[in-house]
Amino acid sequence: MLKIFVLAMIVLANFSFSGAASTEIRPTLSLDYDIEPEVFMPGDMGTIKVTLENMATGEIYVEEDEETLDMNAYIASASLDGNSGLEILDKSYTNVGLLGPGDTLKLTFNVKAKGNVASGVHFVDLIIVGGSNMYDLNYRIPVKVDDRNVKVILSNFPSTLMNEVSTVSVDVVNRRPNDITSVIVTPYAEGMTFSPSDYFVGSIREGNKSTATFTLNTISSEEGASAVSFSASYFNGDNLHSSDTAIKDVKIIKQSPLMFTGIEIEKTSNKYTISGDLNNFGITDAKNVMVSIEDVEDVEPVQPYANYFIGTLEADDFSSFDLSARITSGNISAIPILIEFRDPDNAYTAISQEISMESGNNYSNSEDEGSSLGTWLIAGLIAIGIVAVIGYSWKKRRDEENEEEDGENENEIPDEYSSLE
Repeated sequence: MLKIFVLAMIVLANFSFSGAASTEIRPTLSLDYDIEPEVFMPGDMGTIKVTLENMATGEIYVEEDEETLDMNAYIASASLDGNSGLEILDKSYTNVGLLGPGDTLKLTFNVKAKGNVASGVHFVDLIIVGGSNMYDLNYRIPVKVDDRNVKVILSNFPSTLMNEVSTVSVDVVNRRPNDITSVIVTPYAEGMTFSPSDYFVGSIREGNKSTATFTLNTISSEEGASAVSFSASYFNGDNLHSSDTAIKDVKIIKQSPLMFTGIEIEKTSNKYTISGDLNNFGITDAKNVMVSIEDVEDVEPVQPYANYFIGTLEADDFSSFDLSARITSGNISAIPILIEFRDPDNAYTAISQEISMESGNNYSNSEDEGSSLGTWLIAGLIAIGIVAVIGYSWKKRRDEENEEEDGENENEIPDEYSSLE
């Protein structure tokens, strides 16, 4: 707040009735003041800065009617008096001194609004005692006090959350009649993780609002009811304040946003090949998604699909995958799958799920992988037998053909005997 006024020490001219003129010249003094903070809250400390300026121009001494006049403004003291609601911590300046033509002087008074002060306008009295040919001056300075606080509003915060990574936002409303600075919003919820842990908003002009956005991770949260709270800290001038805490009751459902569908399982002896789709049922994208067979007791990841990289899986989207595992115990009823990804803030997240070996479409290959060598031996023997049969048949047929040829030769008459006939 800046107020400007001119003190009543202007040039005065007094004329006598006899016609003889006597002139009295005094310095002209102006006063500005600035209050920080512009509007106090109860308990705030601030300053009132007073600027005095000698508005006289030209020389320090002026010749008038053959008289030399001094244009310096001499200030003996300056003080500020408070009231029942405002306490003046630095009450006065003494022996301030001369203020020449065109010169300025700055005086700072520290003020505190008492904790029980009522909202409204309170006045403090500025008293300036002049010396030499300067009048004493009194001026009332208005100081505003307002107890309205900043409010945090959870306008679109969901009432139900899954075990997921989601984005939430809150509004910070400045209801005060002056600007506030260095606004920081801090969330809290047991069993949940916020990113960032504090959100810097900055300045909020009077009557306006700003929005703080957080990434909320509830993947490891327990099922049931929980409370989420937000509060804002800010500065009114140099005074730190906090808003009232905004609380939201939410319900956590034990459900992952990344879900398997269309599962098919192929069994070859103790080797299982799993194929299907991974669906993003959440409201945020999952980046760098990879699914893997967890290497636990009696479950061994095997190539070529010990793990499968999907990449970015957008909200409401899905992607196919293939995984392979070998089961070394008959007590395993489900295969554990590890889903790894990064949330929108690039924070690493891992989810463990199980795929039942009885789920989806199952089909088995009757071949025994453990006895594959025997299978190949049997196949080889069969092939040898087939070759032997074919060879035997070919040899028998060849022998028969030779016998026929020999018979035909016996029935033929040699040429030398045919000539005798």
